[in-house]
Order: sequence, then structure tokens, then C-alpha cells
Amino acid sequence: MKKEIYRKLFHIVSILLLLIPLNIFGKYSITILMILMLVIFYPISRYKIKNKLTEPFWILLEFIERKENMETLPAKQAFSLALGLIIVSLLFDKNITTISIICLAIYDGVATIVGRFFGKVEIINKRTLEGTTAGFIANVFILFLFVKDIWISILITIATVLIEISSSKDDILTDDNFTIPVGVAFFSWFLFLYLKGIGINV
Repeated sequence: MKKEIYRKLFHIVSILLLLIPLNIFGKYSITILMILMLVIFYPISRYKIKNKLTEPFWILLEFIERKENMETLPAKQAFSLALGLIIVSLLFDKNITTISIICLAIYDGVATIVGRFFGKVEIINKRTLEGTTAGFIANVFILFLFVKDIWISILITIATVLIEISSSKDDILTDDNFTIPVGVAFFSWFLFLYLKGIGINV
């Protein structure tokens, strides 16, 4: 239980920190950082490369990674995230990239933490009513600080919830660390396109 909480706290903080280079250097800084993550850390994880240089990587994983991932592909969720954010940062603008990062960090992180501690009512795919509700509220609030519109925040968060509960941990491309940023980006793009089409500036 403790490891899962540490893992999700790291998830929230590390992903939100991506907003710093995004706002200073632009969206392609995210592309570059995520490519570097894959190029450097995927081979280390895939081939279990352990030496003095890679020791900090393995120490961190022992602290936050799930046991089943350590036995298969350590840091699998991080690689899913990297692939998802590469696609988002290449295809969409800075604002949509920001929205994807916020939804991935806040909804997924808060929903898991609350669900693990207080979740009693399971709704679908091991997601709990308590965790989903907490993640929904937190995501709407944080997203509202950025988009400045409560209804847009609610709609994007509903999309986030639906994407997350339909995701699985079976594969890198079905993991919610991939599906949330990519799915939210496409949904937000279509939403903003529709709103502009009916004369609402966003």
C-alpha cells in the first residue's frame, strides 16, 4: 500500500513538473524530454542493465515500482507516458498539451490514492466510486484554474474518466499513462473546434 501511494505521489509531482519546461521552452521541449527518456532508460530497463551509472534508476524503481513490473518491464508506465506525450506534443498546441498533462497527473493520481485508502464501492475494472469521485473533483478544480471555464473543465474531466476506466495495464499502448494524454488531447481538440464553430472563443 505504501509503495503505491509513493508511486502515485511521484506520478503527480513528476508529471506536473513538465509544465515548467513546457511554459518556458514550448511544447517541443516535452517531445525532446520524452524521447530522451525512452532512448536512455528503455534499454536500461529492457535489458536490466545494472552498474554504477544506472544504480540511481534502480534505487528509485525499488522505492516506487510495482512488483509485477519489476519482473517484466520496469518503468513500463513511464514509457507509456513518454510515448503518449510525444504524440500529444507533436500533434497538438501548447494549451492542449497542458490539459493532457494536468489530466494525467491529477485525475489518475488522486483517483488511485483515494481509491486505495478509502475505496469500498467498486464500479468497473477495479476502479472505485470514492477514487473516481475524488479524482473527478480534483481534476475539474485544477483544470478550471487553467481553462477558466467550469463546463469545459467538467466535459474534459468526464472524457478523462471514461478513458481511464476503459484502459488496461496489459500493454504500453493500452495503459492509462498513454491513453489519457492522447485521448484527452483529441477530445479537447474536437471540443475546442466545435466551440469555435458555434462562435465561442476558447
